[in-house]
Amino acid sequence: MANTRELRRRIKSIKNTSQITKAMQMVAATKMRKAQNQALSGRPYVENLAEALERLLPRVDTEAHPLLLGNKSSKMGIVLVSTDKGLVGALNTNLMRVVLASQASPGSVVFYTVGRKGRSFVVKMGKELVADFENADLVTFRQAVQLTKIITEAFLAGELGEVYLVYPQFVSTLKQEAKKVKLLPIETGSITGGTGTTSTTGLNEFLFEPNVDSLLDFILVHHIQNTIYHGLLETKASEHSARMIAMQNATDNAKELVEDLQLTYNQTRQSAITTELLEITTAQVAMQ
Repeated sequence: MANTRELRRRIKSIKNTSQITKAMQMVAATKMRKAQNQALSGRPYVENLAEALERLLPRVDTEAHPLLLGNKSSKMGIVLVSTDKGLVGALNTNLMRVVLASQASPGSVVFYTVGRKGRSFVVKMGKELVADFENADLVTFRQAVQLTKIITEAFLAGELGEVYLVYPQFVSTLKQEAKKVKLLPIETGSITGGTGTTSTTGLNEFLFEPNVDSLLDFILVHHIQNTIYHGLLETKASEHSARMIAMQNATDNAKELVEDLQLTYNQTRQSAITTELLEITTAQVAMQ
């Protein structure tokens, strides 16, 4: 059994750790609320953009738009959005499982990573890393534009046959799900709710300038940009939520451990006092 001095040292150390995890929990909670608001407020825009595409697709020849068509390349591109820092529970681990499952398909895979955890994972696997971005606290649309330009140019050049986005989707404070979304080629079925058809009711109410095809080209690119940007926002909301829960669990575990050590300390101290009393009593009896 450990002596009282060692137990006091361990109790003090764990209390200091719990204070740190409590502070990190509060910081994560503050950032979480802001990130959640950004992620949730962006969802209606995603829905409206999909509705705009629904209205345009029946008016155009989809064969004339290369972003809607596949190519002969067997190479897959994965845009992996992870966190820069740890202490987020199983958030990044779940993302890596989705990535590993994606590699079961034939053909080589190249990666475009956002976040140091994803980059480290790709490097350890020995896979080709084409581009890497920092996942800063401030999410900007410019980053999504840069990523879109890189992957669309590679797709149009025939270097990539498919491109997917893997990121943690924010469901609730307690739940974040690893999600895989196809970016290229853009599937009309996913835009129209999976039916592959759209309602043309009310299409004649709109005038398109300069023309429908030019407008669709712009909206298709913007659709990819917005999907990536929304994935970045969802990742940030998921990261802070997961970190807050992880730090809360760490704080609770530290408190429980302190209670157990305090009980052990009291028992050890009581045993030491009892031993000293017995030694004193024995000595007195021996002297009589």
